[in-house]
Amino acid sequence: MGFGVRYPAGGVNHHKGGSWLIDAPLTYLSDPAPRREWWTSLASDMDKHSTLRRLLSFEMFCTADIDGVRKVRENIDGEVQVVLVIRNLGDFVPSYWQETLKRGSTSSLEEYARRYLQDPREIGVSGAFHRSDDRWLVARWVEVFGAENVTVVVLDRSAPSRLFDAFESMLGLPGSLLSSATVDHAETNRGMSFPEASLVLEINRRLLEDWSMPRTMHRKLVYRGLVERILGSRQIGPKEDRLRLPVWAAEACAEAGALLSTSIQSLGVQVVGELSEIDRQVDGLDTDQAVLPGEVPVDLALEALLGVLSRASGWNAAHTEHVPSSIE
Repeated sequence: MGFGVRYPAGGVNHHKGGSWLIDAPLTYLSDPAPRREWWTSLASDMDKHSTLRRLLSFEMFCTADIDGVRKVRENIDGEVQVVLVIRNLGDFVPSYWQETLKRGSTSSLEEYARRYLQDPREIGVSGAFHRSDDRWLVARWVEVFGAENVTVVVLDRSAPSRLFDAFESMLGLPGSLLSSATVDHAETNRGMSFPEASLVLEINRRLLEDWSMPRTMHRKLVYRGLVERILGSRQIGPKEDRLRLPVWAAEACAEAGALLSTSIQSLGVQVVGELSEIDRQVDGLDTDQAVLPGEVPVDLALEALLGVLSRASGWNAAHTEHVPSSIE
């Protein structure tokens, strides 16, 4: 609060309060239905600091349909600046597929792409691009909040600080404040390599399909244990392949990106970055990367095992502290 900005209620994001706002179930909970008290608690913190600029952050806000966006407007008083962060769709699809792996998906990237990239007008890999209400992603927020109150930030690998710069500017924060913050090893959120993703995929299939493991237990052991350990403690080997879309899927993403870019341009919102980055076609693979590798690096297998054991036992020897038993 030293800079006049409040991040209400702390935590990494506002997924619980935000889930109630847009009626998005939290599927990792035994009772996934959003609870009004989650939002009430968050709103109370916001009200206590009404004289400050406040940042409400939940990546799944973008999945809201028009009724969800209206509910957001109804429950947040005063002036609101909506910020939607968009990246190249060819890069986004493998990244989002990895997020589904963390939550227990048993579909390969190829299978996932086949299911959700059939119609360029609706990229079904994420609820962000649905058109169940006959509106594009940005159009929903413009309709409710007005174009003057919506900003689109286009991510670009060649400008890694753009997202931080944009939020520092809008929140009135000193330059480089956000990019210089220390991030916990488990929250670095780097992408998986092909062997890493393949290992998680195979474990998901064994645990969820063959063993019928409860989703809450999977979240505790695999997502919060194995995956966080791999991403937080391991460096990708120099010979490990990165995840890449098939050629046909890369082409479909470029076509969809062009439609999305045209829609954004027509709405008159403020854009940070270049819209042409959204429809840039990424390099695709002619071969099927859905085939699992016959072996995985020893250090990968070791970190995966340690991650599961640390969560199962409640002890994280690497940090000499007890791991919280909560799976939420």
